[in-house]
Amino acid sequence: MKHNLKKLPKSEMELEVFVAAEEMETFWKAARRKVSEGIQVKGFRPGKAPSDVLAGAGVEEDVHNETANSVINKTYPEILEKEGIEPIGRVNAEIIKLAPGNEFVYKLKFFVLPEVNLPDYKKIASDVLKNKKNQEIKKEEIDKAIDWLRKSRAELVEVQRKAQKGDMVEIDIESLAGDKKLEKATGEEKFILGEGNFLPGFEEAIEGLDVNSEKEFEITAPADYWDESLRGKKLFFKVTMKKVNERKLPEINDEWVKKIGKFKDVKEFEKSIEEGILAEKEIKERDKMRVQMMDKLLAETKIDLPEILVENETHYRMHELEHMAKDAGLSLDDYLTRAKKDKESVEKELRKEAEKTVNGMLILKEISKREDCHPSDKEMEAAMAGFLARFGSSKDAEKEIDRDALWGYTEERLTNEKVFQLLESL
Repeated sequence: MKHNLKKLPKSEMELEVFVAAEEMETFWKAARRKVSEGIQVKGFRPGKAPSDVLAGAGVEEDVHNETANSVINKTYPEILEKEGIEPIGRVNAEIIKLAPGNEFVYKLKFFVLPEVNLPDYKKIASDVLKNKKNQEIKKEEIDKAIDWLRKSRAELVEVQRKAQKGDMVEIDIESLAGDKKLEKATGEEKFILGEGNFLPGFEEAIEGLDVNSEKEFEITAPADYWDESLRGKKLFFKVTMKKVNERKLPEINDEWVKKIGKFKDVKEFEKSIEEGILAEKEIKERDKMRVQMMDKLLAETKIDLPEILVENETHYRMHELEHMAKDAGLSLDDYLTRAKKDKESVEKELRKEAEKTVNGMLILKEISKREDCHPSDKEMEAAMAGFLARFGSSKDAEKEIDRDALWGYTEERLTNEKVFQLLESL
């Protein structure tokens, strides 16, 4: 058996294999025996009909297919192992020459992981980290967080007075644009007055409205309003104030902080808030540094991307877009129409994003290989257990999760994290 191996563009390879006629004879005999065992030829026991009789029975094509498949499946893995090649994705086969008593020739085409010629990634990481900012917490940030927490736990007390900013109000709205009723802005609404959740001018118009009283007014939607169909239009509103609830904020004291967490006093509570804000800021700064590292690595690394990896990532992103449209109650075509885009341009955008993602994945994979950044089995099991715990029970998890796929996803995630931790420690 001989073979030729040729590199093609985009990390694709072509393997041409030549199997001598004398080597093929064993495969032909085995194929005829297997095919004949599955048919009944009058006058012969199963598996004993000669080749000329099998040809007359119309199964010679089956014999050819069985021979080709058995030879290919036997020979090409041996060649790839000898060459140290591991295909990714599908392997496409093409039969060039196949006939009894002759040499068998076939070709395979497949993609392989490309060679990744990395730049000095340690220097890149070090240069980026020089600009990392130390995070500080201002008192007003702590006060703002505590104020939000107090408001979220405010006691609502129904009152019979005019609505004021800060009240939780319940209203009925009738909305018109010209003579057309705006269904999405008609009905009952419950919100905190003054937080700016409605069309500019709307909340100011109903401030001071008594319980059970009505008010009619017009507002012109601004030119940059989020709903393009309403921009610049005069909108008519009829509002009935159904209920006004005053929010009574809790007093900040030791008793209150003990109720919302395991804090012994206000001082410990404020310290926890400060640490939480600091941790959030540090994660944000860390992620910013990681993005800059990857951008520089991507700019300085040239990779002959395998088409199959780019295709798969692009298809995945398109699938996600379809799901997002479906969640919004739209078909993909309707979603794209509203976004003023066409499918072809979106696919180009997604492909560009996919290429960046695949490039980044291959860069991190190469660094992990060079630096031996791999999670231990213990780390893997702990991470997977944490993920599966979300399902409540192991039985539920078994129904919903492909464990092999989860293992692969977890391994990649933990490996990438270890690579970044290594770069950040330089």
